[in-house]
Amino acid sequence: MAESALPFASIENDFLRLDYLTTTGPRIIGLVAKGASGNLLVETPEVHWPTPHGEFYLRGGHRLWVAPENPFYVCPEDGVQVEQNGSKVILRSAADASGIEKEISIQLDDNRVHLFHRVTWHGENEIRLAPWAITQLRLGGMAILPQSNVDGLLPNRNIVLWPYTRIDDERLELNDELILLHGKASAEACKVGGNNSHGWIACAFGNALFIKHFEVNADEVHPDLGCNVEAYVKDVCIELETLGPLRTLKQGDSVTHAETWQVLTGDYPATLEGARTISAQLSSTK
Repeated sequence: MAESALPFASIENDFLRLDYLTTTGPRIIGLVAKGASGNLLVETPEVHWPTPHGEFYLRGGHRLWVAPENPFYVCPEDGVQVEQNGSKVILRSAADASGIEKEISIQLDDNRVHLFHRVTWHGENEIRLAPWAITQLRLGGMAILPQSNVDGLLPNRNIVLWPYTRIDDERLELNDELILLHGKASAEACKVGGNNSHGWIACAFGNALFIKHFEVNADEVHPDLGCNVEAYVKDVCIELETLGPLRTLKQGDSVTHAETWQVLTGDYPATLEGARTISAQLSSTK
């Protein structure tokens, strides 16, 4: 259950409980699974920074962003409209100071959460952007990013690193078939991304596995040197991120991006062998 000082509400079923903010957002701040301990998401009420439009509070949990990253499009979250119908909730913001309106639709389905993200552009001039779904998970887990294993002579993998990422960071583990990022706190950030053809990324927590499923748009142009998935860790959380293709929007146009979260409970160790087992299981059930 969330521990937010801000007003929130919940939807739940026999497998999952999901908490979302009701006065600001759109923002999901809690994800609790039967058989797993505590909130898989992390809350960050103390993290904030100035923007061209005022102070931005990170809050934590799951949010909708736009890529490529640009400080101008980071705005204070001033409010949210909530529509709830049974196990389905729609969280919608007004257009912010930069001209962006955000919406997240949430539907529980057994041990899965279906999320539908929408970004609408209200600015006068055209803009080129991609929807970017960022999930901040608690530290202690291990992010798993599967790599392509297609044979041939042409290059089939891209590993994208950010300026602050050290290749020798002990939290970053590069293997032929998997990239692993360990959720250990450090004052230094580490981020890695790539183009994922499998349609899933995951985070192993020992007694729980958090999976993001998404649509692969292999022929589309993506931001950040072609990334459709990214993982990040610093001092308060580990992030799993998916990105849609870049789109050119005119005033009033929207772009959408869907994810399905899946939570499994059991024995999911944060090790390379554990990751290989997880990858094999997810590949066999695709």
